[in-house]
Amino acid sequence: MNINNAMRNNNRNIWSRRLAVQAIYSWTINNCEFNNLYSIFKDDENFNKSDNDYFKDIVSGVIDNITSIDNYISDLSETDINMINYVELSIIRCFIYELGFSKKFPNEVLLAESVKLANKFGGQDSYKFINAFLEKYIKTIPNENK
Repeated sequence: MNINNAMRNNNRNIWSRRLAVQAIYSWTINNCEFNNLYSIFKDDENFNKSDNDYFKDIVSGVIDNITSIDNYISDLSETDINMINYVELSIIRCFIYELGFSKKFPNEVLLAESVKLANKFGGQDSYKFINAFLEKYIKTIPNENK
């Protein structure tokens, strides 16, 4: 898949990912139903900037596939999954869903977005952990996803 400027600059997708990471973070802490989570985020001031269907796809996709996603994380991470910061874990979960299950965007776009989210929401060196983990994940997936 070729990366074009429309994909890179699609602010609606960026907002969808950003809100999805926040929603997965909230879900990780509160473990609420998707509909409750959605009702909270649809009232967010930035929700209208996002692609609502894409946001729903990411969040429901992560929740529906959480066992498989967390198994990938546990298998690849040198850090126990229970010791991964929830912000980093939420970013990784969304990335794995998008790249491994959804496959709508190329890994370069998703990797760059994930690192930006780690810089925005994570700790000082979160982006390093995210980048290293996600690069390792990319190397493990079948070639058709790359």
